[in-house]
Amino acid sequence: MASRKLGIDADEIATLRKAINEAQGDLIIMFGAELSAASQAVVAQLPYLLAGEGRRILLHPLPLFNNSIGAHDINPDAKDLNELLENTGGTIRGAYIAGSLLPSQRVDALGRLDFLAVQELFETDTTAFADVVLPAASFAEVDGTYTNNDGFVQRVRKSIEPVHQSLADWMIVSLLAKELGRDFGFERSASAVFREIAEKIPSYSGLRYPLLKDESQPVQVKHTIAPERALASEIETIRLATEGFSDDGEKTGDTPPVGHELFRLGTLTGKVPQFHLLAAGNPKPETFRISPLYQITIDEGLRREPAGV
Repeated sequence: MASRKLGIDADEIATLRKAINEAQGDLIIMFGAELSAASQAVVAQLPYLLAGEGRRILLHPLPLFNNSIGAHDINPDAKDLNELLENTGGTIRGAYIAGSLLPSQRVDALGRLDFLAVQELFETDTTAFADVVLPAASFAEVDGTYTNNDGFVQRVRKSIEPVHQSLADWMIVSLLAKELGRDFGFERSASAVFREIAEKIPSYSGLRYPLLKDESQPVQVKHTIAPERALASEIETIRLATEGFSDDGEKTGDTPPVGHELFRLGTLTGKVPQFHLLAAGNPKPETFRISPLYQITIDEGLRREPAGV
């Protein structure tokens, strides 16, 4: 029923199942927030359902923002943003926002607040509603870590000193806390911040900031593996939801656009002259089966011929 409503031929599912059953090595399954909670629960069980001799199933979440897994690890019980915005002007009279809302989110709801503090790098639609804007430093001006979508913890190294009065986000929060009578004891040390993360977040237990300096030996957090369990309830939820689909569904056959540029000019990178040179010297290659260095070589005399297909 599900394949018919989605416009997918049942033979295609059989072919996919056969390919999985015959696969060897690592099979990576990527998924994002477009899946319902029930569907994500099923995906979490796929390592048990699809694993076989010589085959390992790896799950790769695709959050809204890259390298944001650490934020989810630290605050797994965060409330839904849309729900919070609904309550501005009611139960929520003030807010403190690090960063900015997306254009698709209800930025206008911030106008109902009595007070809004925002820490940001640039003026945005969010800072337009702010009573106070605290200048945050960019990634190039701070030391610290981020956790990528594979769960690897990677270092961020300060390249330049913060401009004007800007500070790292965690420094701003730490200074505000001290003014309110709570001393975190970080003393401007990113290592001290990571030590507290390792002490309080179970999946980071045992990790040490100095161990992250050797990027040839990446360090991965120890996320809890979902135990094997029955899925009858989730499958029934998915079945009922599928029944509501139209019977004239069509399979999506579009290939997502794949850009060839390794460097795209953005709000921050556009302010760096060298990025304009990289973008200008990065034409579309004849084939994508080439070294990334080929794509960023500006001097034509240093270019190599693309590898044969």
